[in-house]
Amino acid sequence: MRVPLIIGAGTGWSATSPLHLTLQRSNKCAHVGLQKESHLLYHLYSDDAWKWRKPWYDFIIGNSKNPHYKNEWHLKDKYAFTENLDEIKELFTKPTLETYIKYYKRHYERIKHEYSYVADFSNSNAMLPLDFLQKIAPELRKHFKIKVLIIFRDPVRRLYSELSAQYQSDEKLRKKYPTSKDYFWNYLTIGDYSINCEYVKRIKYYKSIFSTTTIVSEDLWGGKNDSKQKLSNFLQYDIKNLYPNCYYPEMGTKAPVVENLADQYNSDLEDLTDEDLVLGRRCLAKYYDEWYDMFGTTPWRC
Repeated sequence: MRVPLIIGAGTGWSATSPLHLTLQRSNKCAHVGLQKESHLLYHLYSDDAWKWRKPWYDFIIGNSKNPHYKNEWHLKDKYAFTENLDEIKELFTKPTLETYIKYYKRHYERIKHEYSYVADFSNSNAMLPLDFLQKIAPELRKHFKIKVLIIFRDPVRRLYSELSAQYQSDEKLRKKYPTSKDYFWNYLTIGDYSINCEYVKRIKYYKSIFSTTTIVSEDLWGGKNDSKQKLSNFLQYDIKNLYPNCYYPEMGTKAPVVENLADQYNSDLEDLTDEDLVLGRRCLAKYYDEWYDMFGTTPWRC
């Protein structure tokens, strides 16, 4: 039997956490296991990524011995298997496709009486190139029935939230740019945008390989375009409730404080003005146009 697996392919700062929590907490649809983002597939793709994340993995392994460790709320979940140190070490020692498959198949046996899917909501899945996805897809299909979810938010607002979060965590950026918006405008001027901005390109990659649906964050939480029912139909699971989303409605620095969503309510250091949005959308016009060309819709009207 193939295991039902949801792969979240981003987009970071578009409400991936509320989406994950909608499926795991507000409904009994999908469970991620130890944590929302393991980044295992990205580490299979990139040795550099593995070197970057290994110290963090060592931190996870070390703290798994501590019953009071609460850095990630998932460790308080009854399915987080924190008591099994051998399994955690297996997962977070240099990953292979085999350990990825074993992890989710084994986890499904834990949760199948209560949840319909296991899930990998690593935002780094958005960065996997087409040739890598094509390479791993045949083996993954042997073991899993895969459905891919990709969520999107207004490109300008999403990009500012991402860069503002980077600005807060990088001392060099704070020394170079007086404010987060100075960094944001410099980034837009350079024009070398990350894969997170490439909405349509990523959709085409994933749709060419796996069953994939797109979600507009503002539509799902705004109750527009039958988005909740479409998601339910795609997953063949009745999504009754949505976890709160600090990015809807957009409140910038006044976003509400919601449990488990610090990545959202702490992201924006400044508020974008109407002028900022107009100028930003002019810089990112390509991505708005590509969306319209593919879907014939304009969910992020000026």
